Formats: sequence, C-alpha cells, structure tokens
Amino acid sequence: MFICIGGDLDGEVVYDREGTYFEASEIDASKQSTYNRQSYLVGENIYRFWLCAELSYFEITKIANDHLAQKHPYLS
Repeated sequence: MFICIGGDLDGEVVYDREGTYFEASEIDASKQSTYNRQSYLVGENIYRFWLCAELSYFEITKIANDHLAQKHPYLS
C-alpha cells in the first residue's frame, strides 16, 4: 500500500522510498512532515504505511486500522 497517514501527504501513496523514514520535503519542498514506515500483518498479507511522526500512536493506529478494515471487514 505505502499510503501516507496524517501530515502533509495524508492519503497519498508514496513508492520508491528506501529506508524506514522520509521527509515530505523530499517530494514537495513546501511540505514539512516526517514519515516512518510501518508494516502490519493481517493473516498472510503484509500492508505497509508511511505514518506521520507528528501524530500520536493512538491516532495513527486508528487510521491504519480503518484502512485495513476496508480490505478486511472482519477487522472492524
């Protein structure tokens, strides 16, 4: 997936990033957010997101779970 959650790039899909984090300014100089890569395992599927470092763990987890529940309704 590689969907950005929160911050300046919220909802955008960002591929071609190496490492475990990146700055939104690498994509658009006017953006300020920092993103950390997080993987979620659901059954045998691995889903990857870019999570905004400025959001709380609670907020990020809720949003990521909402995205995953769209693909796997039994999670909601």
